[in-house]
Amino acid sequence: MADYTPPAGDEVDFSFSGDYDAPSGGNVNFLFGIVAVITVNSVSRDTIYDDAVAPDWDTSIIKWSSSVDGDYRIEMGGTNANTGDLIEAGRTYADFEYSSYLEDEDITTASGFSGNTGYRFNIYVKSEDDIWSPYED
Repeated sequence: MADYTPPAGDEVDFSFSGDYDAPSGGNVNFLFGIVAVITVNSVSRDTIYDDAVAPDWDTSIIKWSSSVDGDYRIEMGGTNANTGDLIEAGRTYADFEYSSYLEDEDITTASGFSGNTGYRFNIYVKSEDDIWSPYED
């Protein structure tokens, strides 16, 4: 993918020369603007424990930050924002370390959970330009 720097101003004129076949559905989305850089600073654990065996170990804490203010979503499973099981949502502020407390029952009841080694959290932040940016491992 090539880098593109739009010209100054609010309008960008896209001109195509030659033949062009639009993808099926006829929609092409050009996303320009500020996107979030999401950093995961720490995860308190990497194992879900049986409540009967370890009753006090039922919360995972993820410490993370975003480079921009915006709404956020933490999902399990899925491939983009709003496609996984919602675990937590809210608003975050730029360069503020946020601690998300995720309860085991929210994790184990999500459709993306498939056992102690079968889960992955996705963190998304929506910039002021309405672009959802994923945390990429």
